[in-house]
Amino acid sequence: MEILQLRYFCDAAELENFSKVAEKNYVPQPSISKTISKLEQELGVKLFDRKGKRISLNANGKFFYEKINAALTNIDEGINHFKTPLQSNISIYIQAGNRFISMLTADFLTSTKDIFVSTVTQISDNHSNNYDFTFMQLLNDMSKYRYEKLMDDEIVLVVSKTNPLSRYDKVSIKSLSDYPYIAYYKSINLRDFTDEYCRREGGFTPGVVFETADYQAIRYMIAKNKGISLMPESLFTIQNSDQYKIIKLKEKTFRTLVIAWNKNKIFSPQAQQFLEFTKNWFRNL
Repeated sequence: MEILQLRYFCDAAELENFSKVAEKNYVPQPSISKTISKLEQELGVKLFDRKGKRISLNANGKFFYEKINAALTNIDEGINHFKTPLQSNISIYIQAGNRFISMLTADFLTSTKDIFVSTVTQISDNHSNNYDFTFMQLLNDMSKYRYEKLMDDEIVLVVSKTNPLSRYDKVSIKSLSDYPYIAYYKSINLRDFTDEYCRREGGFTPGVVFETADYQAIRYMIAKNKGISLMPESLFTIQNSDQYKIIKLKEKTFRTLVIAWNKNKIFSPQAQQFLEFTKNWFRNL
């Protein structure tokens, strides 16, 4: 059994197509099929269910993938530790907290040198395992990650100062079912969180009249009284304006922001430095 053989297996598990694995690794497709068949013969079990060109992991394959993927991650981390001891690239996947991370990253780069930070957002990428760190909302199941809690951010109602609701300091979500809403796209976790909150506490699904991935566009639409919005309070308090009003909700809920990473990851000194900087930055926010 060879490492290359195991890498082909992991690629096949993720891509679910031998042809795509062949394209990724620049080898003929029959070589991939032969390699996987040989691996199954060595193990004495089938790892994939095959339906035409489509393949998918069976129970044996899922168990084997979990163990092998973790092992290969450790191998790669060990090799890279000695191969590039001065490696200075830190990659970040942003599922939540984009407004904070832009400021955090700028402060981090101001405080250090010779470190390059690259970021992608949830709207453009969905493969967080490829990155050093992921900024995300706390999930019910965090078993795939190690993480540090950064903040509990209360969800509040944000309205234009010209909206009749602006005369209130606190309202019930149950009274807001008929209002037009401004929101992030559904592919962004915060939208899923606030939609579920409305269903759970208010008994309704918000009627969204404008959705976007652009925070500034949301602020503008609220200021123009085109709708109301449910947002983390800190997003609006860090850049206050006299054009809108922040109103507390009687049925309190909080979005918990964490920084997470693969539980098998071995940090470079630069990554450890970024993690410590991030924790301190949020403590002082």
